[in-house]
Amino acid sequence: MTREQRVLAEIDRRADELLALAGELIRTPSENPPGDVTEVAALVAERLPGSTTHDAGDGRVNVLARSGTETGRHLVLCGHIDTVPVGDPKRWSFSPFAGDVVDGYLRGRGASDMKAGVAAAMIAYLVLSEESLGGRLTFAAVADEETGGPLGAKWLFEQGLLAGATGAIIAEPSGRAHPTIGQKGSNWFRLTIDGEPGHGSLQPMSGVSANLLAAKAILALQALWDMKPDPPDDARELIAISQRNAQPHQALAFDHVTINIGRIQGGTATNVVADRCVVDVDTRVPIGLSRAEVLAEARRLLDAAGVPAEIEPTGFRSEPNWTPPDDPVVTELVGTLRELVDPEAHGVLQWASSDARVFRSNSVPVLQYGPAYLPTIHGHDERAPAEDVITAAKVYALTALRYLERETSC
Repeated sequence: MTREQRVLAEIDRRADELLALAGELIRTPSENPPGDVTEVAALVAERLPGSTTHDAGDGRVNVLARSGTETGRHLVLCGHIDTVPVGDPKRWSFSPFAGDVVDGYLRGRGASDMKAGVAAAMIAYLVLSEESLGGRLTFAAVADEETGGPLGAKWLFEQGLLAGATGAIIAEPSGRAHPTIGQKGSNWFRLTIDGEPGHGSLQPMSGVSANLLAAKAILALQALWDMKPDPPDDARELIAISQRNAQPHQALAFDHVTINIGRIQGGTATNVVADRCVVDVDTRVPIGLSRAEVLAEARRLLDAAGVPAEIEPTGFRSEPNWTPPDDPVVTELVGTLRELVDPEAHGVLQWASSDARVFRSNSVPVLQYGPAYLPTIHGHDERAPAEDVITAAKVYALTALRYLERETSC
C-alpha cells in the first residue's frame, strides 16, 4: 500500500466511528440563537487528544488541534459547531436531534450544516495525526458562524491562533463535485421609518403611517435587483461556470443583487396610526459591486420614493470574495475530487456567506466542501447522505496530505 492508500483504508475502517461521532454531535444541541456551544465544544475536545479550548465569551467556545511540523505549508481544516434553530419540532417527520442513519441518510439539525462535515474533518485529522506530515495541520471547530458573530473564526484570527495559515478547507455543505471557491458579499441593513401617531379611525386624514411608508420603501428597494455589476476579468468565467451548474431559479443570483425583507415591526396597536416601523433587509452583493454602492443606491431609491428612512448596517457584512481557481489549495482538492468522486469536478461560487470571508480577509486562500442534502439546509428534516460523509473525510485527508507534501517536494 502507498501512504495515500493506507490513509483511505483507515478512513474506511473508521466509517462507523465517523457516523457515530456525527450523530453524537447532532444529538448535542447548539442552536444559534442563542449560540451557546459549550457542550458540543466539550465533546469535540474530548475526542481530539491534545486539543485546546478557547472561550471567547457568551458560550462561544472554539476548539483547536494541531499536528505536523513547524515548517512548510499550514493547512486549516475548519467547521462551525453552531446550527440554526430547529424551528417547530412538529413540522419535522423525525426528531430534530435524531443523529441516526435511516435509508442511507444521517438525520437531524446540523446533518448538512455542518456537523457531519465537522465529524469528517475530525476523523481526517485524527488519521493524519498518525502520519509524518510535510507541514502543519490545524483542526478548528468554531462558534458564532450562523449569525455572523465575531467570536468564532474572526476571534481566532484576532488572537493570533491561526497565524501562519497558508490555506484552509471549510467543511460547509456543497455540491458533491462542486466545492465553493467564492461567495457574494453580504449587506444586511435596518430601515427605521418614523411617522406621526393618530387615531386609527381618522386615517389617512390624521397622522402619518410609518407602516405605509415602510410599504413604499420595500417596493422601492426591489429595484436594487436592476443594478449592473462589472466583475473583473478573472471572475467572469467563474460566474458563468457557476450559473451553468446552478438550478434555473438560482442562476441569476450570481450577477444580481438579491433583496430579502426578513422582518417588519411597526405600530403599537390596531387603532393607532403607526409612529415607527423597523424593517430588516438582507441584500447579497455580486462580484463587480460593493456594499457601499448598494447602500448608496438604496438611499437614492428611498429618497426618490419620498421615504425618510434611517439606514443602519447590521448582521453579516462582507464584500464579494473568492479564491483563484489556480490556488494550490483549490487545485489539490479539486484534483482529489476528480479522482474520488467525479472526473468533471470543479469549483463554483455560492450565493450565501460563511466564515470563508474571514479567512480571505486575513489573506488565507480557502474553499468549502462538505457532505449535504442541499434542499434541507436551514429547513425541516435536515439530512445528509451517509456515504458522502465518509467520502468527505477521504477528500479532506488526501487533499491535506498532498497540499502539505507538495511544498516539501518543491
